[in-house]
Amino acid sequence: MGREDVRKVWKKLRKALNPYSVRGTMILSFMLLISIIVLLVSLVSYYYTMNDIESISINYTVRLLGEINASIDSYIDNMKSMAKVVVENKDVRDVMAFYNRHHDKRLSYIEEKELERLRANAAAHMDIVANTRSDITNIAVISKYKDVVLSDVEKEVNENSEFNVTDWYLKPMSYKDEIVVSPSHVQNLVSGEYKWVISISKSVLDPETGEVTGVMVIDLNYRSIEAICENAQLGKNGYIYLIDRHKNIIYHPQQQLLYSGVKSELVEEILKMRDAYLRDEVNNRIYTRNYSELTGWSAVGVVNVDELIKDKSSIIDFYFRLAGISILFAMTFAVLISTTITNPIKMLENTMHQVEVGNFDVRSEIELNNEIGHLSKTFNVMISRIKDLMEKTVRDEEEKRRSEIRALQAQINPHFLYNTLDTIIWMSAGGKNDEVVEVTSALARLFRTSISKGENLVTLLNEVENIKSYLTIQKMRYEDKLSWRVDVPPGLLGLMTPKLILQPIVENAVYHGVKMSQAGGEIAISARAEGERLTITIADSGVGMTAEQLEQLFVPRPDTDRGIGVINVNNRIRLCFGEEYGLHYFSAPGEGTRVEIWLPVIEGGDEDDV
Repeated sequence: MGREDVRKVWKKLRKALNPYSVRGTMILSFMLLISIIVLLVSLVSYYYTMNDIESISINYTVRLLGEINASIDSYIDNMKSMAKVVVENKDVRDVMAFYNRHHDKRLSYIEEKELERLRANAAAHMDIVANTRSDITNIAVISKYKDVVLSDVEKEVNENSEFNVTDWYLKPMSYKDEIVVSPSHVQNLVSGEYKWVISISKSVLDPETGEVTGVMVIDLNYRSIEAICENAQLGKNGYIYLIDRHKNIIYHPQQQLLYSGVKSELVEEILKMRDAYLRDEVNNRIYTRNYSELTGWSAVGVVNVDELIKDKSSIIDFYFRLAGISILFAMTFAVLISTTITNPIKMLENTMHQVEVGNFDVRSEIELNNEIGHLSKTFNVMISRIKDLMEKTVRDEEEKRRSEIRALQAQINPHFLYNTLDTIIWMSAGGKNDEVVEVTSALARLFRTSISKGENLVTLLNEVENIKSYLTIQKMRYEDKLSWRVDVPPGLLGLMTPKLILQPIVENAVYHGVKMSQAGGEIAISARAEGERLTITIADSGVGMTAEQLEQLFVPRPDTDRGIGVINVNNRIRLCFGEEYGLHYFSAPGEGTRVEIWLPVIEGGDEDDV
């Protein structure tokens, strides 16, 4: 471009931007106004983008901590169950009773041989249990007179061990029924071994007198807990640690640094948290916490703020570029709309009015080779894209609904599988082969139903068989504490229901109703059809719920996974059939709980669509 061309362009620009002309005034006004708006929008968008990134990260961390606590709860619960198995063993009880009766006597040869036999039997039993899991470092029983029997007979007791002053020894000696879970500590019970462990202990009772004769302790290494915590990714430098309600650090990835005083953590501040997170301005960190009712432990997530916004400079650059491009387009737009107001503008206005009333098939007929012509063409392209976007939006909303149904359907509690597999292991170790076959078959049927095909609607018969398999498994775990019956008229078994709606409700009844009742209880499942509505009833004779608990049943709680199954089922049903259907709870303390599932009557047919 030569000097003359530049001069012509500059002349045209000065003419267009003449503040004394209407066109120039409009161009300058629009340029200034739109530029200010674009800059403000860019700044506000940047601010909210930063906040959204932080909020998303915090919410993710909270959910992740909830999953970690759920896994740890399941793990500790299984270890407590294993502790009961050891404590209730006859050989373990007999050897402790022997020590209790003969502690102040000189043993005869026969008595020494009897003691030797009892010790060997008890050690063998404990060794079998210890060998079932790699995270068990040692199992021992200790009499109230400090006589120790180790699961590994090749190991020797550390004579200098001061276990008699520890909480894991003292508390079970004082409280018969309490299973004590200790904080992290160095266990020196075995000679030559000083390992970081978590101890689970319980009192051993004399089978004849019921007197406390000693304490059983299971020492757990950090393999399982460490695996659970380390599988969670909180950025490059983020990490997770566990604390109890007494300010003790249960687990930390840098445990040695903590006890040597090289590293410190916020503990009191974390326990006093009221909000979902705590910001440490000094170290530029964000702390999140999730509390477990079962263990009394809090899982704490630590994330570096700088890692949340790793591409801060690129985001700033993006918004500056966007603002510049927007302002450039704003200038062009200002020039276009400031052209002379002529009949073509009126024609375009009339066309736009037709679009306003919903006619997206109309097109502008203006074919001028100037600004108005370009605006007309742009208008036509915009209308075509809007029409395409509207059609795409309808398709996307339908797909979103299907995706939500599939996502909600996928929220199945994985800890049921863990507990079932542990039950199979215990029954196998106990030689209960017939029960192992029965539980394994039921589990196979259950999971065959869960993963089959991918249909959203199945027959009520399918759901009934599925829940029978589930209850068969739970009956094996809780034995006489749980009974159940299913009373569904054969004429209703061919009706269609959403897949996997009974199991979460029944699971809730087992764990929060029957399980919490000392006497156990019964779960009854029935169904009836009234007009166009199918009602499936699940009733238990458990502990029941208060009015306040009923009100909170359908309220999501971000700090725990409690109630996910109930909310899941209710949301799935309403997504499928509308707000008039779903779950209805009836309960009172001590009177059990009745759940009614309201569904439309759908005869058997195509199951691939909802």
